[in-house]
Amino acid sequence: MSIPRLVLVGPPGAGKSAVGAEAAQRLAVPFVDTDTVLAERSGTSVGELFVDLGEERFRELEEQIVAEALAADGVVALGSGAVERAASRLERYVADGGTVVFLDVSLAAGMPRVGLNAPRSVALGSPRSQFSSMAARRRPAYEAVAAAVVDTSGTDVGDATDAVLAVLERPRN
Repeated sequence: MSIPRLVLVGPPGAGKSAVGAEAAQRLAVPFVDTDTVLAERSGTSVGELFVDLGEERFRELEEQIVAEALAADGVVALGSGAVERAASRLERYVADGGTVVFLDVSLAAGMPRVGLNAPRSVALGSPRSQFSSMAARRRPAYEAVAAAVVDTSGTDVGDATDAVLAVLERPRN
C-alpha cells in the first residue's frame, strides 16, 4: 500500500492548498486537497455544503474523502476541520512512515488570506472571532498529529514549501 509522502494540516489561511500544490510539484507526486475534492463531488462550495448539510453530515462526507486521500501516494492538504475526526487515521499514517506538518498562521496573516467574504465556514458570523476560536480549539489536534510546525504568517509559498520539505529530510527517530 502506498501512502502520501506528506499531509498538511492547519487552520484556514495557513497555506495548505498553495504549499501542498508546490510541494507536490517539487516532489513530482500527485496533490490532493480534500476540500477541493469535496466541492467537486458535491457540485458546490465547501462553505455552502457545510451550511446546507450541517456540520455532522459534512464531516461524514469529509471523513470518506480523507480516508481515500490517505490511501494514495503524494501530498495531501486536509480541510481545517478534518483533523479532529481523522486523528486515528493520521496516527496510523504516521506509524506507517508518513509525515504530517502543521502549517500555522497568525490571525493577522490568516484572515486576509481567507477573505472576509470567502465562501468558507470560517466566514459565518464574526470572521475574526470564528477564526480565533476555531484555531484555538483545533490547535491541540494539529499539534498531536504533526511531526513539525511551520509558521506561514510572514512567508511566501516558496519559503513555506522549503520549510515543509526540510521536515521530510530530517532523520526519523
